[in-house]
Amino acid sequence: MSTPPNGAPAGQAPWGTANGHGGTTSGGRTRHTHKERTFNVNFGANNGNGQAPNGGQAPGGGGAADRHQGDRLIYAIERIEFRSDKDILALAKAVNHLGRELYLILGMRAEELNGVLSQYKGKWYTFGTQSRIKARLVSAHLKVSAEAAKALGVGALKMAHAFDRHFVKPEQEAKQKRNGKTARPTFTIGED
Repeated sequence: MSTPPNGAPAGQAPWGTANGHGGTTSGGRTRHTHKERTFNVNFGANNGNGQAPNGGQAPGGGGAADRHQGDRLIYAIERIEFRSDKDILALAKAVNHLGRELYLILGMRAEELNGVLSQYKGKWYTFGTQSRIKARLVSAHLKVSAEAAKALGVGALKMAHAFDRHFVKPEQEAKQKRNGKTARPTFTIGED
């Protein structure tokens, strides 16, 4: 005997009845007729053959298809070595980009979570307006995380501005004084 295409034991019809349209099997069990999607998510464990998802290589190696864009952004931040002012500005830009990406992703996911949970029709005690209120309460936590990611990006830009103000500008002014050049006139309002 062969196994039916849905994996039911031999001797039973696929999907539970002799005509294949749901109902109960001869054993009294109920078979579901709806289909559910499942997704396999690996968080860096292995890819089934005992190796790391990117083939055991360092990030940026041959397994680029296995990584998410956020992994690439984080790796770009990790590999910056501070050798000049350009490296500090590159770090600020990379962290800002990561913060903006996280802000957008988490904001969209919070709205999606709110929409899914507000339509939840579960047990007798969770229906109607209560479900919408509870959905807002749950998704609000993800929105807070999105705002924190936004603050991450803004903080990186503030760091770059502070670096410019405290290190770059004084260095430029010192060079100009040494060379005998006067500083450029600054922008003023109402003074002659």
